[in-house]
Amino acid sequence: MPASIDPQVSAYSFDRAIVCDSDAIAQFLIANNVHFENNCAILSINGYPRNIFDTVMEMLRRNADLKVYALHDASPVGVSLVHQLRSNSAWFANQAVTILDLGLSPRQILANRNLFVQQSDAMAQMARQLSDPIRQSLTTQEMAWLEAGNWVELESLAPQRLLRVVNYGLAQTGDPQAMDSFILVGDSGYSGAIFVSDSFG
Repeated sequence: MPASIDPQVSAYSFDRAIVCDSDAIAQFLIANNVHFENNCAILSINGYPRNIFDTVMEMLRRNADLKVYALHDASPVGVSLVHQLRSNSAWFANQAVTILDLGLSPRQILANRNLFVQQSDAMAQMARQLSDPIRQSLTTQEMAWLEAGNWVELESLAPQRLLRVVNYGLAQTGDPQAMDSFILVGDSGYSGAIFVSDSFG
């Protein structure tokens, strides 16, 4: 049942939103007060939190200066998230919204062997079914990695590490269009992220 929300609250609009590819990560961020500390909405692509999802989306669509951060696994579903946000009319299709990739990409995993890589035939099959626009956003090496059934979950990261990545991404300034994604560096005890360009230059 939808929650009863004060009309004054629904008239408010966030300047930023994080959209996660899993309910669990959205729950984790909300439980750790990321939405309060950064004044941003937190949603999942599956419609979590369900009791206020429609109201929050209505609030977000009112903001012409909205920035949306896609937070996702390095997986076929994850690498599809930005495209889904840009092309799905239920999200931000045909809207002048800045969408930034804050998720894990296969190239980050290939550059950092310290992350826990899982493998499954189901993921390999999903990777082979990725649409052309998504394939074109990935390198040949990234597609080969995905089609081998590889994937890395955000949930495999230490909680403090994940929070630092998110907070660092939200704190970035400068030209949002120049942002590509974040690469996690260091050993398993390192909590942080370094922003890199697509060329890793």
